[in-house]
Amino acid sequence: MSQERRFVQSIRFKLLLVSLTLLAIPWAGYRYIQETERFLRQTQETMLLSTAQAVAAILHDAPALLPPLRNSTDSSSEPLIYLNRLNQPIQLDGYKEDWLPYLDNSERYPNQENWQFEVLSGEYGSHLYLLIHVKDDQVLHLPPAATRMDQGDYVQLTIQQSNGQLVDYRLATPAPGWVTAHQMPTRRGDPYPVRREDRIQGEWQTSEHGYTLELRIPQYLVGDRLAITVADLDDASQPETRTISSILPDINAPVLGRLIRPDPEIGRLIGGLQHENARIWVVNNQRLVLAKRGQLQPTDISLVASETPLPSLMQLLMRLILDQPSEHFEDEFSRSTRLSGEEIESALAGRQQTRRRSTPDNKAVILSAAWPIESKQGIAGAVLVEQTTNKILSLQNQALEKITGITLLLFLLTGMAILGFATLLTRRIRRLSRQIEAAVTADGRIQAELKPDRATDEIGDLSRSFSSVLNRLSEYNRYLEAMASRLAHEFRTPLTIVKSSLENLNDTRDPDTQSRYLLRAEEGIERLGLILHRMREATRLEQQLMQTEIVAFDINAMLGMAIEGYRQGFPEARFDYQGVAKPLFIKGAPDLISQALDKLISNAVDFHQPESSIELILTSHGNGTIKLSICNQGPALPPGMEQELFASMVSIRDAKQGEPHLGLGLYLVRLICEFHGGKASARNLDSGQGVEFSLLFPAQPDRKN
Repeated sequence: MSQERRFVQSIRFKLLLVSLTLLAIPWAGYRYIQETERFLRQTQETMLLSTAQAVAAILHDAPALLPPLRNSTDSSSEPLIYLNRLNQPIQLDGYKEDWLPYLDNSERYPNQENWQFEVLSGEYGSHLYLLIHVKDDQVLHLPPAATRMDQGDYVQLTIQQSNGQLVDYRLATPAPGWVTAHQMPTRRGDPYPVRREDRIQGEWQTSEHGYTLELRIPQYLVGDRLAITVADLDDASQPETRTISSILPDINAPVLGRLIRPDPEIGRLIGGLQHENARIWVVNNQRLVLAKRGQLQPTDISLVASETPLPSLMQLLMRLILDQPSEHFEDEFSRSTRLSGEEIESALAGRQQTRRRSTPDNKAVILSAAWPIESKQGIAGAVLVEQTTNKILSLQNQALEKITGITLLLFLLTGMAILGFATLLTRRIRRLSRQIEAAVTADGRIQAELKPDRATDEIGDLSRSFSSVLNRLSEYNRYLEAMASRLAHEFRTPLTIVKSSLENLNDTRDPDTQSRYLLRAEEGIERLGLILHRMREATRLEQQLMQTEIVAFDINAMLGMAIEGYRQGFPEARFDYQGVAKPLFIKGAPDLISQALDKLISNAVDFHQPESSIELILTSHGNGTIKLSICNQGPALPPGMEQELFASMVSIRDAKQGEPHLGLGLYLVRLICEFHGGKASARNLDSGQGVEFSLLFPAQPDRKN
């Protein structure tokens, strides 16, 4: 009995391992999605570049919409003051809390590295707001009774009014708190104020590293030019030691800084070109934002979150593995007034470019495309279009979730189906194994018949093959048992004759009697020798078949010559031959065919009825075979002996004195016929009064060897 094997050694486990090939589905899907993502990214880049090109083309047709370039001979050295669009009015308290969203837009003077003060400007309604933060290690206020504005630290505003006149306003205070501007004389350098200007108001507060001045100015007082100057005085007795810093490279320059505002006309033109969750910027050649439309994040993120359905278990698992798109990301450029980046620099140099960047919190990836705006004076500015890749990432994740879900479902169903099918197969194989073990005893004897499986698959074929093999082995066992019994029977008679003759010879002294007993002993010995000779003949034939030369010969001509020999060798019998009118070739050994035919003719002569003829019939069939039949009238074959006759040591002859019959003749006929690729068979004639032996050979189309 076979021992119980572990599951990992079973066919079920191996088939389950084969089913793991289904995991190639999500891998192939992932590769396909990667290619799709690359295609979508290229499409997104193309779309953003097309949008930027369209905006640049519109602005190229209307160059007057770019105010910084108008009437400017050297715009690169012209100071620009950008006015942020404030969402609400600033409360004048001298602190930066109201300016927090715009602090990154501060401009430092006189230069970015070694700065003395920084300025942040904005407008809301009819007022202009300024936040001036001065770096001063020793803040010196005006004396309480001061009549001059240069006896302490001060801030001076130079405004070019709409009529082109320049007006100076100076702000200084004896103590932190509310401060009012004073208009200075037209003649520069005069420290005495002309009058108090209550329309310009502000708050002066001391800070850790200096002081902060927050101002509110009516829009009608300011044209489009403005200059800011900061005076730092550390010793009131030496006013000539003060340090003067300005937004202007030269404080005596006739051209003030230009106020830059977002242009509503440009915003209107680009408003129809914006896309969902995309943002369009228009910057001048100094990278200041002239217009902006759209946004990268939804207007109401909380509403989007509330409309999102609850995630499934698969989505929760995939979110642990995949990067998820997020609308809650840090947008560092959302309120920028001056843009920077490789794509901006490239566009201002006249080349379009795209760039992909991650947000500072790494929660989103932003794709930007920049296109130059050309004018008659050269590159007037650039258009920047931005959009996140969240939608592509979302589509990718959804596709991966579906592919993974379908794969897991298919893997589960296929795994269960394979496991069930493997269980069925192994059950059938175990049943076949138990039947085979039950059919064969421990000493190799076949004790039961194996019932063949009716299934048409390979296991059914295996079951039928085992059944056929066991049946043949059973027949062979019976043949061996019968052969032993028959040999014992055949040897017993001559041995008995020899033994009895020798015993009688020993008991008598009569010469005649002794001679008779010696003759009988010799007859027994000859009979034993004949038995051994016939057994050696069968063995010798089997060895001869291995060395026989094969040729093509005409069996019809061979039978025509052989029939005459049989008529002379067996004059008591009558032979009839029915051949064909053309040569019939087979491939083999003519001597062996003659030997097989001799044994069949001898057998027919022994069993035919007197006065009846023995018929030899040669026919050719259309399926490429040749049939040789020997028919004789006589006793019929016992039932079930048609094929049994061709086995070794099988005979149905009656015992005849003096000549043993071991049943080897028809066995040799079968060997010769099978050697030639044919088949030997026997049957009773339809009349029931005779027997037909047939040899079936494959036909040879020509006479070549």
